[in-house]
Amino acid sequence: MSAVRRILFFVAFTVAMKAMFGDVNALGMMWEPLAAMPAPVREAVLHVPYALVAALLLTVSEVWGRLPAMITLYLPLAAAVAAMVPAHGVAAQYPELAPLAIALVTLVLVLCIVMILTRLTPKPGFIYEGSSFPSVQAFVALTLLLGLSIPLAAPVLTAAHSGHVLESIPVGYANLIPAGIVVAAFIVASGIRFRTLQPNSAGAWMGWGIALWLLAQFVEPAAPLLQTYGLHKQAAAAWFIAHAATIRGSLELLAHALLFAGAFSLLSHLLPARDTIARM
Repeated sequence: MSAVRRILFFVAFTVAMKAMFGDVNALGMMWEPLAAMPAPVREAVLHVPYALVAALLLTVSEVWGRLPAMITLYLPLAAAVAAMVPAHGVAAQYPELAPLAIALVTLVLVLCIVMILTRLTPKPGFIYEGSSFPSVQAFVALTLLLGLSIPLAAPVLTAAHSGHVLESIPVGYANLIPAGIVVAAFIVASGIRFRTLQPNSAGAWMGWGIALWLLAQFVEPAAPLLQTYGLHKQAAAAWFIAHAATIRGSLELLAHALLFAGAFSLLSHLLPARDTIARM
């Protein structure tokens, strides 16, 4: 059963990563040979780099041998992975509902993975060396990660025939509203804010991810200011103005990756609750 649990979790983790990184997938689709492939082959090829990254993360964090033994945790995981196929199939008959279906199934899949990560067996030797849970930083980082990974605002508003709301709020910021609600509900319901952490680098990853995301938000607004003060005549400033959108997208993509690494490191290094440790 141990091998079955590992395979199920690895496959689910790979599928979730591919679904969450739509920005990276869009870059891959710009490669003409990949875009010209049949859809099933293209999807298989797109999963390969995520499988390699997933294997690396799970190995470095020693997750393979720390997965919980309860097989009931993996049944919803397998169901969520299987549901990704019909969710994409919705596009054929109901294209307006496809983004919402894919977003909801991805959210369920991610929640199943998180449920397992929060139940990992601690690494040996660090049971009593825990640091406090960074509640505020974790809330901000997880909200940004969820907003970047699973766009919920546009599909929900479109399904509710309220798409005009997005005319006044940029969709990137609108996605943070449902993301913040989901993250807050998860933190409160799971009780992870009362748990401690084994030594890890989650704080650094999340901190850099938050900083880069904030920096990205000031890139495009800075371009008009450069023109206002006449700095656009300088070669460096002119290049910055011409490539502001690309720079912002690159910073957000890097922030996305760092936030993911930080969230994974955070959730995979949680120590059990104090009462659970007391019973060990």
